[in-house]
Amino acid sequence: MKSDDPLERLAAEEDWQARAKAVEAEVARARRKEQIRIPRPSGRRRARGHGISKLFLAIVALFILSGVTLWTGVIPAQASMFVFVLSGWVITLCFHEFAHALTAHRGGDDTVAGKGYLRLDPRTYGHPVLTLILPLIFLMLGGLPLPGGAVMIESHRLRNRFRDALVSAAGPAVNVAAAAILLFVVSVFGPEWIISADFPEHAPFWAGLTFLAFLQVAGALLNLLPMPGLDGYGIIEPYLPSRIRHPLSKVKPFGILIVFVLLYLPPVRAAFMWPIELVMDGSGSPVNGAYFGSSLFMFWRDWI
Repeated sequence: MKSDDPLERLAAEEDWQARAKAVEAEVARARRKEQIRIPRPSGRRRARGHGISKLFLAIVALFILSGVTLWTGVIPAQASMFVFVLSGWVITLCFHEFAHALTAHRGGDDTVAGKGYLRLDPRTYGHPVLTLILPLIFLMLGGLPLPGGAVMIESHRLRNRFRDALVSAAGPAVNVAAAAILLFVVSVFGPEWIISADFPEHAPFWAGLTFLAFLQVAGALLNLLPMPGLDGYGIIEPYLPSRIRHPLSKVKPFGILIVFVLLYLPPVRAAFMWPIELVMDGSGSPVNGAYFGSSLFMFWRDWI
């Protein structure tokens, strides 16, 4: 029977409030335990999110082996050069995308590890045709490295606009660092000039390193172009007003294709090549080294 005594009703109400607070405290403790507890991923997820990719290690081994054959000349220089340059470019492509992912991971996007981006696996970096095969074809036919891979960064998880811009800048920084290292090696230890495979000694090897340095300089410059979809635009995009970002976001999927077409125009290609040649000449790299390396790399041109 319901009591009409005000004191009894007040006591019942206080008892109910105490029980409610106890339940809330228990729920809060359970939530804290869930946050502290680290979920144990399945074996498949662990394998994808941790450890260096075996495919990447195989590419590195192929790069080293082809470098040895270039140095010793045990097989035709054209075959060694093709494998050496192609594998070397893929390695730097993996480091380029890894730099994007690692910077994003430290900037607040904790999803990149689960996506496999921190494993240096080229298979995880974007669409296989648009971001890997097409740039490889352009490299083989035109001797220029179009921006290749792409990692999907969840920008809304990043802490601020500076972190967002830093993620885009991390990739080209890898190309700049690789170019600096290669140019230092060929300028200090390499020959002054390269004319043919007969002179100077180990000319194909030095030509291969010089051509790789050329590709890194070209790759850095390409990636820094302020074209939607490329890293150069990604660096400035966080600071653009929304009325500009929204229309340009529609161009992003086609940015690499636009660059692909423009570089086939002789005036555009000549304007793009000028700063690259300026860097190569100013670095003290072997004269004619990049040209000789590209000639060996694209050996099929002699058959056409």
